[in-house]
Amino acid sequence: MRGDRERHLTAGAGLDLYAAAADLTQLVSGHVVGLLAGRPTPGFRRLGVGIDQIDKGLTALEPTAQRSVWTMHPILSYDPANEMRLLDDHTRRRGVDMRCITTERSLNLYPLLTSEIPHVQFGPARSQFILVDEAVAVVGGPHSEEGYPTAWLTTRTDVLTLVRGIWDLTWQLSHPGVPAGQKPPFTARQCEVARRLVLGAKDSAIARDLDVSLRTVAADVSVLMHTLGAVSRAETAHLLAGGSHRLDAARLRAEAT
Repeated sequence: MRGDRERHLTAGAGLDLYAAAADLTQLVSGHVVGLLAGRPTPGFRRLGVGIDQIDKGLTALEPTAQRSVWTMHPILSYDPANEMRLLDDHTRRRGVDMRCITTERSLNLYPLLTSEIPHVQFGPARSQFILVDEAVAVVGGPHSEEGYPTAWLTTRTDVLTLVRGIWDLTWQLSHPGVPAGQKPPFTARQCEVARRLVLGAKDSAIARDLDVSLRTVAADVSVLMHTLGAVSRAETAHLLAGGSHRLDAARLRAEAT
């Protein structure tokens, strides 16, 4: 009986999240339209269009975070050339409470996720936003006419109220990507080897770059291959980059079983 009750409560919370996510999308889109139409939209402005502009905007925002930076993203994919992880590390070293919620599918597209972002939690992430000190939000908006993602910075109470509500409910339904007492699947050095492997570097270049032996690099590549179930170096790089749906298919088969 208790299990049935918990499943019923979880299902109800999931419906609430769908509704809240739809409300947030509609609210943000309305503010975007108003802003682009020239109507006064206090506490709401564009942070950037496209990944480069958005990253620059987030870099400029980072020093303002004093207590917490909470990120929700339905799907996180792997970009070995993206340096935003270094910004996250800097923020964490400042003592800021870093949290991240994404869906479990992200782990298929980003196998290094729990190793590079060990504080990640998996849950029913329906919305895309960053909440800073629970007082400022960066929310995803409609794509540009050219198809690029857009991000909007807001201090509006109407948006913040929805964002905080979505965060609180999703956090209750999420679980740690790295269970208590366990270690991430890959070490920091293996993640660095993987990053260079995806970018096409040879073992000799990786060894020079990381100041380790060729044997060490070969051992790390072997661990990556074995853990991902890859049969070649090329397939390892392909899976690390999220370029295959094989991990997706394997997870779905396991869930169906």
